[in-house]
Amino acid sequence: MGDSLGRKAMKGTIWSAADRVGNMCLQFGVNLVLANLLLPRDFGAVGMIEIFMAVSMVLIDGGFASALIQKKHPTQSDYSTIFYCNIAISVFLYGIIFLCAPLVADFFKLPLLRDVLRVIGLILITNSLAIVQTNRLRKQLELNKLAFANLTSYAIGGTLAILAAFNGFGVWSLVILQLGYSSVLAVILWVVTRWTPSLTFSRQSLRELFNFGGYLLAASILQEICKNMQSIIIGKRFSTTDVGLYSQAYKLDRIASYTLPNILVQVMFPVYASVQDDDERLVSMLGLNTRMISFVVFPLMAILILVATPLVVALYGVEWTESASYFKVLCVGGLFVCLQNTNFFAVAAKGKSSQLFYWSIYKWSFLLTCLFIGMIYGIYGLLWGMVLSNLNIFIVNALLASHYTGYKFQTQLRDMAPILVIAAISMLVVYMIQNSLQHHFIISMVVYFGIYAALAYALRLKVVNEIKEVIIRLINR
Repeated sequence: MGDSLGRKAMKGTIWSAADRVGNMCLQFGVNLVLANLLLPRDFGAVGMIEIFMAVSMVLIDGGFASALIQKKHPTQSDYSTIFYCNIAISVFLYGIIFLCAPLVADFFKLPLLRDVLRVIGLILITNSLAIVQTNRLRKQLELNKLAFANLTSYAIGGTLAILAAFNGFGVWSLVILQLGYSSVLAVILWVVTRWTPSLTFSRQSLRELFNFGGYLLAASILQEICKNMQSIIIGKRFSTTDVGLYSQAYKLDRIASYTLPNILVQVMFPVYASVQDDDERLVSMLGLNTRMISFVVFPLMAILILVATPLVVALYGVEWTESASYFKVLCVGGLFVCLQNTNFFAVAAKGKSSQLFYWSIYKWSFLLTCLFIGMIYGIYGLLWGMVLSNLNIFIVNALLASHYTGYKFQTQLRDMAPILVIAAISMLVVYMIQNSLQHHFIISMVVYFGIYAALAYALRLKVVNEIKEVIIRLINR
């Protein structure tokens, strides 16, 4: 059984990587084209209303998706019940958004937001049609089908958005991107999963799943409100252009600090759940994940801080230069963001969703405090407040994992420390010789990773051999 699970996890990791990397490349490419066709204020207009969509999607999910994955043997009745529940909640929430759209537009003093919010809100309904299908594939580790659906739908949505931007649709191009992707994804998932709901609705299933998922729902709502609060604060206190500059920096940071680590996290939650009663194995998996994510993301964050300005200008143009300064600060926070979900889902897999909720009250209260104090010092005070909050969230999640899984906090720090040190040394060396490299970001990156790899090999870091073993297993299989 263990070997079978290992093969499934390995296969799942490969397809999760294909999905995430492929989507990352597609999103980056589409975003790059749109950034050169649209203005920062267009991105800012959509960025202001993201909080409403994010919180609504959490309410639709209701934590049931995670509950279905955590439950060892969900039934057809379980899946069908959650499907109908998702549909009902999505229609109800869309009605609220439709009615409240004028109030949102008045709040930001931007009349266009009324129609934008009413149209983009349809995503709630299209997404709700595919949540169960998505999580059935995740539960079964059939991530090849999920990768195909995600990549195909984003390619179609991105193409439609670019065509719209070329024809002068402005901010509506971004609406078309999201709505097109969501609609096509729902259609494809229905086709590839061949799953349809039964004409059953079980209150018992709903009650059982809510006992676990309800706490995750509450924790996720707090998380999404607080994560998106910065866009509201920036949009209200500063300008639409500032929101656009921030959103572009945030997207670029998320690629490295969130998307790449989630290649592993997406696979590991169902795997964690399957070994939730085997603490030794769970700790071993957590340690390996921590070292591998740190080894990839820490150096990436370091070099991106060094080359941020020439990179942003080369990608998006000089009108986005100020976004590079925001990006540098977000990259510092990215050092802590990359490991948050690894610990979080390990605790969730142990069935401790109530503890995750209780601690989320503290985590997100801390973030709001940092945001409101930080904004007194301007937009950079706000950004550094986010960095401090990211550090706090990492520490809390790591301590929870230490308590409930046995992966001790000090052990996690020891796993990370040598990787962080050689990433910092490599960064210092490149910084000192940047003049001789003529500040060319591609050359700087090549030199940096050369130094980093050499130091890692010379110091015989444990993770280097672990990565070699993973690569050999991939080749052999």
